[in-house]
Amino acid sequence: MSATTPPVEHEILIYARVSGKLDELVEDGIPFPMEMDSTLSEALDNMSCIPFIRFPVMSSYNALARDCAFTAAGAPAGTLGQPDIDLILQNSTPSPFGRGSENVMDPAYRSGREIPAADIGFTNNTVLGDVREDVKSGMFPGRKVEVKLYKLAIYEPGGHFDWHMDSTHSDEHHATLLVALNTSWKGGDLVLRRNDTETHINLQPQFDEKGEPILQAVAFFTDTEHRVEPVTEGVRIVFQYDIEAGEKVEDPKDDWMHEGEPWMDKVHSDYSSRMELQGIAQVISDKAAVEKVITIITELHKSGVDEVAFAMQHLYRKAAISAQCLKGSDTVLYNALLASGLFDISLHPVVLRETSDYEGTVDERYAYRADGVEMDTATSSDPAKKKKKISREFHIPKLSAIQKISSRDYVEHTGNSAMPAEYRYFGGGMFVRAK
Repeated sequence: MSATTPPVEHEILIYARVSGKLDELVEDGIPFPMEMDSTLSEALDNMSCIPFIRFPVMSSYNALARDCAFTAAGAPAGTLGQPDIDLILQNSTPSPFGRGSENVMDPAYRSGREIPAADIGFTNNTVLGDVREDVKSGMFPGRKVEVKLYKLAIYEPGGHFDWHMDSTHSDEHHATLLVALNTSWKGGDLVLRRNDTETHINLQPQFDEKGEPILQAVAFFTDTEHRVEPVTEGVRIVFQYDIEAGEKVEDPKDDWMHEGEPWMDKVHSDYSSRMELQGIAQVISDKAAVEKVITIITELHKSGVDEVAFAMQHLYRKAAISAQCLKGSDTVLYNALLASGLFDISLHPVVLRETSDYEGTVDERYAYRADGVEMDTATSSDPAKKKKKISREFHIPKLSAIQKISSRDYVEHTGNSAMPAEYRYFGGGMFVRAK
């Protein structure tokens, strides 16, 4: 007698059961009023620090980048894909570096050559538009970003640059962008160091299936320590740009909370763009940024908010969330909150719900725990707290990890009344109470 596979429950019946549970959750669960664009949500976004991103200068601009021609001291110097190495070397000078308030020469510390931006010209610099968008979404979401050429850096065999941080050239200069030209070299890795973590970056061009070079780029904050390891063969040539980041963009078209569009769709878009870059970036939360989050949570508790909760920055798909499965900045913050000794912390899957009228004006925004665990005054060991009505807030960082689970547009007539638009999302939440 052959074994048979047990029949799988039909998707329609699964949907009906899950939909019913979601309706019960909204009707019977404890609602957490949601706070958007709050001080805490902004601090949580700032804490998720991507100190650098490495990416190919390609997509629709690969050919444009490869064929972008430039001049050095007024003379044609080839293209980014085929640079004239001899002419570049002829028009370069030895590189100094800053030591205190002076620029000095010390081949033991730095050995390289350069051409200043004033001596460089481009016939077509459109390629930077694509690069700028990668930098903006990865490192400065929601802010105006400008990319300005600083110099062309050249390292021949033996060339190197020991540990240093880049000098800033304006108040808005917050990061450096390097775009490597299509030359061949060995050694010469860029090594980045932040919070004692070192990462090697190989900027050598990669090649597509047709054998065409794909140029490589990296961007990093100016307070990231870095060095260039000695080049052993060939010539390493890199354009160096200053990345200037201004204030938050105020264009209404970029307002993630504007009415008439599900606000969480915009959150999810920002999150997805950031997470795409995390595959080629190292996420290291800054200690000062973590401490600021803890300070804000403490102040909220003191102001009368008994339970401060917020959406986490990674998606956890299991029915229960454990501390052992946390990732990235979620792990850093959980451990820091725990180490402070000031808080009781719990982790829960959550359902986020928004309803709005026919004009898109929001009626309600609430978050609900989605694991059947309810925490109210009855769970407190303090008799005084059992008699007190609990104040709750759920904060939404722009980089929250959420997933849409249902949507319903506004229906003008359903019997005798209209049915509001409703959008539901799933994510993970960290819930923090003072001890």
